[in-house]
Amino acid sequence: MKISMIGHASIFVETQDSKFLMDPVLWDPHQEGLFDVCPQREVLHDLIPEFDVLIISHKHLDHFDIRSLAYLPKDVEVIIPKDTLIERSLRKLGYSKIYPLGDFRQLKIGNTKIMTTRSENRVPEFGVIFADETGVFWNCVDTELVPPTIATVLEHYPKIDFLLATWQPMMESNFQSNESLEFPYHSYGQVLYNINLINPTAVAPGANAFKYIDGGSWLNQIVFPVTREQFCEDVRKVCPSVENNVFPLDPSDTVEFNHNQFVYTPSGCEFVKKIKDDREELDFSPVNVGNSLVDDNPDNYDLLEMEEAIAYKIEIDLTKLIQEQQDKIFLEHKRWNVVYQLEVVFPNGVKKWYCDFSQKSLKMEKGRNPLANLLSYTTASGFYSLIQKTKGWDYMGLGGYHRSYKKIYQVVPLGLVLPHYIQFPDPFSILFAEEDLEIIMRDREIEQWKDCHPSYASNSQTKKVQLASVDSDLTFNASDWLKSSIH
Repeated sequence: MKISMIGHASIFVETQDSKFLMDPVLWDPHQEGLFDVCPQREVLHDLIPEFDVLIISHKHLDHFDIRSLAYLPKDVEVIIPKDTLIERSLRKLGYSKIYPLGDFRQLKIGNTKIMTTRSENRVPEFGVIFADETGVFWNCVDTELVPPTIATVLEHYPKIDFLLATWQPMMESNFQSNESLEFPYHSYGQVLYNINLINPTAVAPGANAFKYIDGGSWLNQIVFPVTREQFCEDVRKVCPSVENNVFPLDPSDTVEFNHNQFVYTPSGCEFVKKIKDDREELDFSPVNVGNSLVDDNPDNYDLLEMEEAIAYKIEIDLTKLIQEQQDKIFLEHKRWNVVYQLEVVFPNGVKKWYCDFSQKSLKMEKGRNPLANLLSYTTASGFYSLIQKTKGWDYMGLGGYHRSYKKIYQVVPLGLVLPHYIQFPDPFSILFAEEDLEIIMRDREIEQWKDCHPSYASNSQTKKVQLASVDSDLTFNASDWLKSSIH
């Protein structure tokens, strides 16, 4: 069996004797102009192979794209959930061989078996099992799974060879509904728990490979809390049996399997091209939503001097601090495999450094780490003012020029373990936790202001303050007071 990733939820499935196109979205932007597939891809429409069956999982527009459906041939068989809107729209487009199916309905097309799988979502939808002599493939799409559904699937197909998993605990309406922007530990833990129950031979992240564009692009920082790289890493821990059979499955990639033998081919699809890996735009950063960190450089520091001083402070001084304190201040960072990332916003761009505390040799390295789970953001001019000791932490923290958040957890076969009672100090904050910083700042202010009102200081008459001794008769006795209160 061969699965080709067209992009997001659109896939092309080739079994021994049949071909299926599922949830085709063949142009960008889609979803009424809100989304582009991410990573960016190009579909070569004239090269799309002929297929036997069209499958639509549900009516959401990133799965049910009218423009794409209007382009495709109308004489194919179409499998849909029991949704009158989908059926009505297809018939108006010219499709006639339409089969609405409920939960756990089974079909046979040639020698290929098909079974729909249940979702707990309120919108009528299904996942799909594809099975032939080479193995079993389960495309979960957006379905919300519960253990009874998984048990029912495993009764029919005890071994799932390849799972295209529900994986992203999306937060697409949290901001609009004034709900929490905290990392969704519970729902993501449930995702991993379900994969452990399914216990597939191979896994890839399924749908949820798109980004917001234009006016809605700010939502990219709060809708997608998990990177694909992090999910793939976590799956290996929650389901160790998959070993190396975890595939990112970007647009144009293919997976082919035959009796537990897998071949993953990046850019193996002939009718899709991956244009650009722009997933960095999806990095979860709730502390920057609504008012992104901007460095206006209010003190007009020299840009080159800032860059050199900051690079030295991070790569030399911060590395030295981490190495010296790795078994003290940063002991829990090591125990919990923290990946710390520091993002410095300059007037002309952004630079990033990270330290992976799971490694034996600890140092701050240049670049982005998609596994980062303790993140810190700061303006370059604010950073430089700390180096020069011209501003303190009140300016950085209260002014919003330094921000941080964390999404730290451990993955075990039953899901997530959270560090409820453990603190993970921000290394950047520790770097500037010098006892003399406040003294230096206050001394500078004293020198600036102490002689501003000399006439007032010389003419003022200060009354002496005397401390009187406490009369023993006035000593407060708590037990006597309590007795008098009761009686």
